[in-house]
Amino acid sequence: MAASNAKVTQISENVYAVFLDYYHSLVVVGDKGVLITDPANPARAEALQAEIAKLTDLPVTQVVLSHEHYDHVGGTEVFQDATIYAHQATRPVFRIDTTGQAPASVDQYVQDNTTLKIGKTQVDLLHYGAADGVGMLALHLPAEKVVFTADLYETNQLTDQRWLADSNYLGSRKLLNALTEFKPEYAITTHSAELDPEQLQLAADFYNDLYAAVEPALSKAMAEGYPAVIALMSTLPEQVKLDKYKDFKNYDHLPAHVERMIFSIFHGG
Repeated sequence: MAASNAKVTQISENVYAVFLDYYHSLVVVGDKGVLITDPANPARAEALQAEIAKLTDLPVTQVVLSHEHYDHVGGTEVFQDATIYAHQATRPVFRIDTTGQAPASVDQYVQDNTTLKIGKTQVDLLHYGAADGVGMLALHLPAEKVVFTADLYETNQLTDQRWLADSNYLGSRKLLNALTEFKPEYAITTHSAELDPEQLQLAADFYNDLYAAVEPALSKAMAEGYPAVIALMSTLPEQVKLDKYKDFKNYDHLPAHVERMIFSIFHGG
């Protein structure tokens, strides 16, 4: 059997973070079963199941899907007896999947605020609006001071510009700012192994600084009329420089982030 590449971090007596194959899953062990996030795909789901078996004999009984993007939601069939949770906004995206990655069924399409009790652990599922996709659920464990979210940031880098098309930067900014208000001790983001809440704050700072660099110029252009907005779309992305982040990986992709903020403010997406 090949050695596992999983990084397992115990956060509390019954809460773990498992970073495996470039995805981070939150694992909460209850009295009768286990809650996990984002299996990602069947192979990773099976590997995750094996890692959980090292922690507890209890089965996975609840799977929370962070958002609708197919690379996060595959593999739910590995946990045949689990209840699948997703935000209601994911439903129309799952309906049009042609790849077979989306879950065949979701048991609970939740609203904007849902609380689950896993043994003695409270798990709050929170939706603040469109962010990366339209059905983003963040998780907050108040007692353990843990937050979990997906795809909004990676540590010490800007997101590769190829993955920005489905991101609403107003929503991402709102969500990250809300999560920092919880003052977490652990901040899980799906595609980075680190749990440092300072990285969450740095990500929120980036969205706030980007908004501050874009919004005044865009408001001025909107007041002048549609042609001025179109002109701004061509010029502003190359003009904005956020030197605080110049040492980040993919800093040269900053113009695409500026463009995404422009479209999020002006166009709603």
